[in-house]
Amino acid sequence: MSNRSLSAAALVTLVAFAAPNLVAQRPGGPPAPGQGPAQGQGPGNGPRAQQPAQGPKPYLEVVTDKAVSDTGVFIIHRIGDQLLFEIPRAQLGKPFLLVADMAGAQDGTGYAGVVSMSRVVRWQRMGNRILLRNVGYDVVADSGTPVSRAVQLNTVEPVIMAFDVAAWSPGDSNAVVDVGKLFTTDVPELAVLRRGQDRSRRFDPTRSLVERAKAFPTNLNVRALQTWSSDSVPNDRSLGTISEVVQYSMLLLPEQLASRRLCDNRVGFFSTEQTDYGTAEHRAAKRCYIDRWRLEPKDPSAAVSDPVKPIVFYIDPATPAQWVPWLIKGVEDWQPAFRYAGFSNAIIGKRAPTPQEDPNFSMDDARYSYVRWLPSTVENAFGPHISDPRTGEILQSSIGYYHNVMNLLRDWYFVQVAPDDPRAAVLPLPDSLMGRLLEYVVAHEVGHTLGFPHNFHASASMPVDSLRSPSYTARWGDTPSIMDYARFNYVAQPGDGAALIPTVSVYDSFAVNWGYRRVPNAATPEAERPFLDSLARQQDANPMLRFGDLDGIDPNSQREAVGDDPVKASTFGLMNLKRIMGMLMRATTANKLDDYSDLSEMYDRVVGQWQFEMSDVLTMVGGVYRDEKYPSQAGVIHTPVSRAEQAGAVRFLADNVFKTPMWMYDPEILRRVEPTGFEDRMRTIQTTFLRNLFDDTRLDRLADQMATAAPAAPAYSIGDLLGDVRRASFSELAAPRVAVDAYRRNLQRAFVELMDAKLNPPPAPTRAGPMFPGFRPPPPLPGDARALIRSELKDLDTALRLALPKAANRETRAHIEDLRFRIDRALNPKA
Repeated sequence: MSNRSLSAAALVTLVAFAAPNLVAQRPGGPPAPGQGPAQGQGPGNGPRAQQPAQGPKPYLEVVTDKAVSDTGVFIIHRIGDQLLFEIPRAQLGKPFLLVADMAGAQDGTGYAGVVSMSRVVRWQRMGNRILLRNVGYDVVADSGTPVSRAVQLNTVEPVIMAFDVAAWSPGDSNAVVDVGKLFTTDVPELAVLRRGQDRSRRFDPTRSLVERAKAFPTNLNVRALQTWSSDSVPNDRSLGTISEVVQYSMLLLPEQLASRRLCDNRVGFFSTEQTDYGTAEHRAAKRCYIDRWRLEPKDPSAAVSDPVKPIVFYIDPATPAQWVPWLIKGVEDWQPAFRYAGFSNAIIGKRAPTPQEDPNFSMDDARYSYVRWLPSTVENAFGPHISDPRTGEILQSSIGYYHNVMNLLRDWYFVQVAPDDPRAAVLPLPDSLMGRLLEYVVAHEVGHTLGFPHNFHASASMPVDSLRSPSYTARWGDTPSIMDYARFNYVAQPGDGAALIPTVSVYDSFAVNWGYRRVPNAATPEAERPFLDSLARQQDANPMLRFGDLDGIDPNSQREAVGDDPVKASTFGLMNLKRIMGMLMRATTANKLDDYSDLSEMYDRVVGQWQFEMSDVLTMVGGVYRDEKYPSQAGVIHTPVSRAEQAGAVRFLADNVFKTPMWMYDPEILRRVEPTGFEDRMRTIQTTFLRNLFDDTRLDRLADQMATAAPAAPAYSIGDLLGDVRRASFSELAAPRVAVDAYRRNLQRAFVELMDAKLNPPPAPTRAGPMFPGFRPPPPLPGDARALIRSELKDLDTALRLALPKAANRETRAHIEDLRFRIDRALNPKA
């Protein structure tokens, strides 16, 4: 479930506009003597002898009696198709967050509710023109420092669009500008459609218009129908036309800045980063602030207090009624974590009020956050948020919930824990179980909206045997963090009675406490650090409090994994998968009038789950454990996986991947879903595992571990890996009578072909121009690897020569001869 799947931290989903409910009004009247600009006089410029021919007109000639107006942070006037913003003088120069999302999508081009653009802007006056400028906060310096002048000179704000002032309002001297072209012409900075994927796309202003506009106290929304011509239109039934409804929301950023909290690598938060030149450091200081909501206690003296303003999520009225209570529960599952941090009732889920209950409520109003239900076959959900780039304060969030995430949950739950839960023995799952699964997903996505990224390290702190304990899992779930990708407890066995579904748990409470607790007597972010460091150091005594990102190297930071021992966890997982194979037919064919689509889909999920579990084990080979530490803590950060653990992982893969997993071959299933293909499926999977096992980056880590190992603790070497995999893949050669079946012949050919490719790689393609910024080429094949591969192939050739007279059939004899030919070609490519 993505965070956005999103970098998700700066995005938001906004629902389509409700009826604008505009009120006809004409603010102000004729200017009193000495007040406001009369004709020929601009505000702040003094009297002028003559009004320029193309200058501002009298207010009543622009905002006529036909105007339908709406007052909020700006005053909006609609006159036919014309859209006017009347910008109060007090709002000029202030920062606004401008967000664009797809409010209505054409089939195949995207999904309504997905945010595509966000940026900070400000409206600036220059004479009789108003500029819309892009504002950045990446580079800063305190205005009281001399260097701030240099920063200002080198961070000129780009102009997105310039507008002529059509009129000045009486009295208040507000600037009236026609902004229609901002939303009905091709403005790259505001583009929602990604034209880089279709360079033939052309904006058509003649078929684009502003549909609605609405002003709120701190924000305004504009909804526009935008049309493009294109030579490539998905699901094209419109002869090369793409029409999308785009909603733009402009939110006034708070005048009173929220307190900031510095990042800490030991605790996972989305963040806002700045380069600060105004410090006393002897370098450009990098400042990283966590993204979090502004929570202030009503009673600062109380140990636990309600906040002045709680975090509220409204449930989209389009949500199917039976799921609404579960989504509310998923939101409020976080309440105990906030109570631990000193806030009661900090986060609340509510049904969106009906127009009868609250006629002024609108899902367009960017002051509200909500959970949006999206009618899509995408199997996902996402939880982005909008944050203030000055401080990291989260301002609004909208969780997107695709309809077909229910199908994904059904499949996951069945293939991971169906033997442990009688409710999952036959599909479909009952609503009571599906509701609980939806609660789990929305709680995960709410975590993203609170500022938390995925914590892939969490589940590795839980002993595998404990995951089978009812009391242990009732307290902790199957992972200490709902932000993990642990999914469901596939370690649990039938009869254990262990909990199966993740919950908001101990790491989540720890992270909320670290990020949201008020630190007394700390006036600056720097002053908070000693207290926050003392919290982070609790990880030394309690591994459940650790955080880790996904890097492909650390066996303790894996997706789709549970437990502290991948080999042991996958052993239990395999036991369940074999049970599930025996359940597939009955579970997916209860309705005799349906076809075998469910059977085919669920069989593919079983194979996919097996691959996930085997991949968790593979990561141990050449793996490096990572436990983030600061200098206030003892010990190192990186520790190579031990020789014994790596050797055990290779043995496990040999027994469960390279030895053909025939338990997945059931003709009663396969002959109902495919005419052929099992052999090819196994060949592809086994070849992929071989390539991953001998990936150059993995071999490079093995070479490094070998070179740096202490004599008392020898490392698992490249030679060990080559020998172990070769012996496991060619074990038949030692038998008195050598018979190699089709699956093993595929595996053995793949091994020799891979070794040939390592020794004789094809020429690298030439590339014109420099690589993209930050590109780091992969390490080359370690020098020792080439020599060891040659030695291994020679040993293999000897074993094949000795096995040839023992070949039990023609296929085996031809196979052995072919392998010897391939080995000779690999060792002697010129010949």
